Amino acid sequence: MVGARCIGENSRNLFSQVGGNSGSKSSGSKRAHDSDASDSNSVGSTARLMGMDAAKKKAKKKDKSAQEFERLEKLAMMQEEANQRRKEAIQRQKMKMWLKLSEKEYLNDKSKEMFQQLSDELFEN
Repeated sequence: MVGARCIGENSRNLFSQVGGNSGSKSSGSKRAHDSDASDSNSVGSTARLMGMDAAKKKAKKKDKSAQEFERLEKLAMMQEEANQRRKEAIQRQKMKMWLKLSEKEYLNDKSKEMFQQLSDELFEN
């Protein structure tokens, strides 16, 4: 009942108890062992170069993400400035309309309502 006992445990324990390829002595590691002396220098240098390449790629990716962040930050700032200019233009238009309405001696009900609304928006101190 070895298999029934191992159902709750992780699969690595299950495979080690089931049997099969028990003579391989492999723990799944990709590194070369001291007994693999045939190409130990080339394997070590290749692994080292791959590690250096990975570090370079990681640094390059980090640099690209920093550049992308700066680009997005600049874009957001430009959009904020454009929104501010739009708000200022709308404010100027409202002020011009308020001045025109304030110069008139007689205002109908609709104009009075608009004048009051503009006064509230422009001078809501």
